[in-house]
Amino acid sequence: MSVILIDANIEGQGALIWMRMQTAQWRDFTADLNVTVRTFREVGLDPASPDDVAWRFCQAQGYYLLTSNRNEDSEDSLEATLRREVTPASLPVFTLPLPDRVYHSRAFLEHVVEKLLEYILDADNIRGTGRLYVP
Repeated sequence: MSVILIDANIEGQGALIWMRMQTAQWRDFTADLNVTVRTFREVGLDPASPDDVAWRFCQAQGYYLLTSNRNEDSEDSLEATLRREVTPASLPVFTLPLPDRVYHSRAFLEHVVEKLLEYILDADNIRGTGRLYVP
């Protein structure tokens, strides 16, 4: 099973993306890839967890992290953690740079869903990339 863990700051966007994955257009493909979406609370992770803790949790569980976080404000920031800890076997972080756009543009939401599923379909070839942008 491929789990996409939605960062606490984009739970609403993540719910919308998941709902779109469950529509007639995407449902079979999503099921064939055995993709599911979870929140921090659903997997027992504190929503206030520092970025490095969330990233290591995802790596240990085999989850893809979907976030809008792109900064390098501190040593425990996601970007600093990726630069320091990514290995060739690491799962990438999916980054949604314009998270609110999924609310306002159906075409953008479609591209996000398509890109996420495309990345998961190519799972063996995206390890070690650190960060991949969606769409």
